[in-house]
Amino acid sequence: MIENIQAIYKNGVLRPLKPLDLPEDKIVEIDVRDVSENDTDKEKWLQDFDEWMASLDPNTPVLTDEQISRESIYEEQIQRQL
Repeated sequence: MIENIQAIYKNGVLRPLKPLDLPEDKIVEIDVRDVSENDTDKEKWLQDFDEWMASLDPNTPVLTDEQISRESIYEEQIQRQL
C-alpha cells in the first residue's frame, strides 16, 4: 500500500491529518517533505489561474464531458454527413 498523506509535527511526533487504514503497531516508511515551501507556489498558481479564468470570453460555450469525448465528436461528424 502506498498513500500520500499530510501530517503535522508537534512535540517530537508526526501526527497524520486524516485517519490511516493501518493495523496498530504497523511499521511504515516515511519520506518527509516540507509543504510550507510550496504554499507560495500554490498561491501564485491559484492567482495566475484566477487571472486566466477572468480573461476568458464569457460567451465561450461550456462543453459537457460527453460532448468532449471522442465518441461524441465522431458521432456528431457522422450525423452531419448523413
